[in-house]
Amino acid sequence: MMNLTPRRLILIAYDIQDYQLVGAPRWIDSENYDIEAKADGNPSVQQMEGPMLQALLEERFKLSLHRETRELAVYKLSVGKSGAKLQASQEGNCTPYVTDAPPPIAKPGEPPPSFCGFQRTTAEGLNRSLNGKAVTMADLAKTLSRTYTAMLGRNVIDGTGLKGTFDVRLTWAMDSDGPRSDNPPDSVGPSIFTALQEQLGLKLEATKGPVDVLVIDHIEKPSGN
Repeated sequence: MMNLTPRRLILIAYDIQDYQLVGAPRWIDSENYDIEAKADGNPSVQQMEGPMLQALLEERFKLSLHRETRELAVYKLSVGKSGAKLQASQEGNCTPYVTDAPPPIAKPGEPPPSFCGFQRTTAEGLNRSLNGKAVTMADLAKTLSRTYTAMLGRNVIDGTGLKGTFDVRLTWAMDSDGPRSDNPPDSVGPSIFTALQEQLGLKLEATKGPVDVLVIDHIEKPSGN
């Protein structure tokens, strides 16, 4: 892991988003660190990015925290008035991705496989593109919740009622202040709200709901190696 802030490390270790981290001092957003670590055996991605990274943060940053549930603003992902515009996934069109196994290694010269349920977001200027195969609506809601994907700044819950998996392709644009609820004339693309409705037949509805948060009780800058 290279050039990451403590905030980003905490978000990875505990699989949470920015809006779920409470009580953080300002320096965790301005300090950057490189992490090089070796582990015995052949740990899985889930182990390395979860318990092992948590242990490192506790040891080197003296991190202590606790969990709470708070009533916060959220978005509910639901089906639009005209119905969903989703393509059901076909069996065999993607490779299963298992997080409790060692990370897959792509062969030299070969393109990386398309993993089931994995949603890849690419950026070109203000434009964003999300592609995924065999994606559940719960998967999509979780991805939209991720701050670095859509910058919605709040949790997204699945309220579509749609079962099964779908192949998803979504393109939208963001401005420097986050997602747009409407589109100015010189917009490079639709907002995430408009794109969901026009391209997938889905919508985001503002509401409130319980959100799990992590409250930082103590954290300090690590000493040098």
